[in-house]
Amino acid sequence: MVTEMVHVLQCGMTSVKHFCELCSVWMLLSFLSAVKTESAVLSTTSAQTVLQGKTTTVNCDYNKAIEKVFFSVDLRREQLLCSYIYQHKSWRKRSCKDNIRFIWTPETEEISFELLNLQINDSGVYTCAVERVVPPPVQRLGVQTTFIDVIARPVVSASCLKGSDGAPTVLCTAEGFYPAALEQVWIRDGERITYPNSSLINREYLHSSAVRWNSSINTDGSYSLTSYLHLPPTPEQVMYHCWVNHSSFNQPISVNISSTECYETKEEQPTGSDFSGVSFIMAGISFGVLAGVLLVTAVTYPSLMND
Repeated sequence: MVTEMVHVLQCGMTSVKHFCELCSVWMLLSFLSAVKTESAVLSTTSAQTVLQGKTTTVNCDYNKAIEKVFFSVDLRREQLLCSYIYQHKSWRKRSCKDNIRFIWTPETEEISFELLNLQINDSGVYTCAVERVVPPPVQRLGVQTTFIDVIARPVVSASCLKGSDGAPTVLCTAEGFYPAALEQVWIRDGERITYPNSSLINREYLHSSAVRWNSSINTDGSYSLTSYLHLPPTPEQVMYHCWVNHSSFNQPISVNISSTECYETKEEQPTGSDFSGVSFIMAGISFGVLAGVLLVTAVTYPSLMND
């Protein structure tokens, strides 16, 4: 009896030992499989700065060594923007925005998306994911994260106007720029008369009796900034320069305007001799019309009387 119990215990211990060995092998295989799957994922990150209205390309890097019978690629920015699937050696579109173009290079098996006519609100984080669907299980082959910052270049101009009090004023306008940081400086005959400021917020402290600032946000998310430089009432011959710097410029730009353009007098009214000439012409036209009427009457009146 004791011998049988000992034999049973030995068999049980052997079975437990074999079970533990199997568990160890299973755990090891699972770990190796996880490592292999993880190593198959190619993950990259990049950043781009693009001018408004231009086109850029988002690459989709992935592990090309993995067997792919059926795989998919998705482009997202907060939500799905474009999706394609590869099956039977051809690509099929599932959904895609109008300003996005899918690019496939068969020779190198490279995948990319072309983003067309980018606007300020297209700025953000774009993620391209490539997944193998067949053979199962679903396996992610690559994830490309691209940070895209769309900037807008300001249109700068200088002009003159008359203030409500009739005083001449020079304007410097920078329109449609993004981001908001912009430097604008007035220079008078080579001498700086205002200081650069890189923010559109809290410009009130820059106001003075000579310069005023006005900023606004446009419907497309861009900014505009106008500075008003009041000129002295006494006419002078001075060249004013508006110096502007922005991150979208390769270097600062400057536009200029002469003060004489702002002191120009109003258009001259017609003189007395001009009025006399005009009156004489009008009188001649009236006399001609009256003479014509009298001539027609003289010709037709006798025939009417005979009838």
